[in-house]
Order: sequence, then structure tokens, then C-alpha cells
Amino acid sequence: MRQNLSKFKKRKKAKAKLVLVFFVLFLVCSFCYVYFVVNPVVIEATRHSVYSLSTTAVSDAIYDVLQEENLTYKDLVEIKYNDKGNVEMISLQTVKLNKIARRFYQVAQEYLDHMGDAGLDVAIGTFTGLPFLNGVGPKVNLKLVSIGAMTSVFESEFRSAGINQTAHSLYIRLYASVSMLLPAYTSVVDSVTEMLVAQNIIVGDIPSVYLSGNSSLNFSP
Repeated sequence: MRQNLSKFKKRKKAKAKLVLVFFVLFLVCSFCYVYFVVNPVVIEATRHSVYSLSTTAVSDAIYDVLQEENLTYKDLVEIKYNDKGNVEMISLQTVKLNKIARRFYQVAQEYLDHMGDAGLDVAIGTFTGLPFLNGVGPKVNLKLVSIGAMTSVFESEFRSAGINQTAHSLYIRLYASVSMLLPAYTSVVDSVTEMLVAQNIIVGDIPSVYLSGNSSLNFSP
């Protein structure tokens, strides 16, 4: 009787160990499948949407700040002429640009945070890792998080606008990063948003150093 009981306990322990081994193998295989198959499919399917949401949020922030500040070309750029009426120097108003750059950052960060709170809806079929099931089934909300400090660059562009006239455009280029939180993985999507800030027609000859795209009018706050 005792021998039978001992054999029964040994078989029970062996089955328990076997079940544990299969369970661990299942977890490992599941993790590998999610990490190497599911995540890449989800990232590929959602990267464009995340980029679009990010650039839209930043564009809206820039537009709202420009409307709020009511900026003009003269607020941002100073032009000095010589005695002959030709352009002697073109310079950016760095103090004003620093102030507006900080405002761009603050508002853009708020809009990106709101975007992150809303998240991104992804069909549950996408998480199978099977391409033909992309977009199929109920929606699952993915968390989006704005990460790192955004950077901004002001850039100038000069082009001919007629005889003795030059169009000067000033752009803001804002770089942002958004993180997608996926199972066992985090994907970062970098975005670049560019928008016209001010434009003016300059009358008079302009030194070639500006027309050749010299970086003296590019400014990173």
C-alpha cells in the first residue's frame, strides 16, 4: 500500500514538473512571438498614424501660438539699408525668437499630452501578427507618451520676386518624439513639423551671402 502511494506521489510530482515545463515553454514562446512577430506588425501598421497625429498636434500648436501672438515680419527680422538703399544686413531678433520658441514648445507639449491621453485605437486582429487580420475586430487603445525635449529651428529662405525684389520667408521647424507603449516593447516615432512663420518682400539688392543660403539666418533656440 505504501509503495503504491509512494509511486502515485512520484507520478504526480513528475506530471506537475512536466506541466510546469510546458507552462514555462508556453510563456517563452508567447513572449518571443509577441516580441518578434506581433510588435513589428503593430508598429508597421500604426507608425504612420502616430506620425500623423504628432505632426497635426504640433501644427495646431504652432498655428494657435501665431494667432495668439499676432506676430509680424518686423517683430522677428531686422533689415538695415546703406546710403544707396541696398540691404546691408539682415538679422533675426533672437530675444523675440527665443520667447516664441518657448511658447511653441509649451503649447505643443500640451497638445501632444492630450494626444497621448486619447491614445490610438488599433484593431485586435492586428495583434495576431497575421497581416490579413490587420484592422479586423474590436479596437484596443494603445498608450502614447511624448518623450524627451522638443527642439526647434528657425530657417530662412530667399527667392527672387521680380526686378530688385526678393521674397524672404521665415519657417519654424519643430522636432518631437512620441513613444508607443506595446506589449514587452516601446517604439519611438520621431516627427518633424515645418510651418511658415513670417514672409516679406525686400526691395533692394541683397548681399549674395544671404542668397546663397548662408546659415547666418538659421537659428536654433
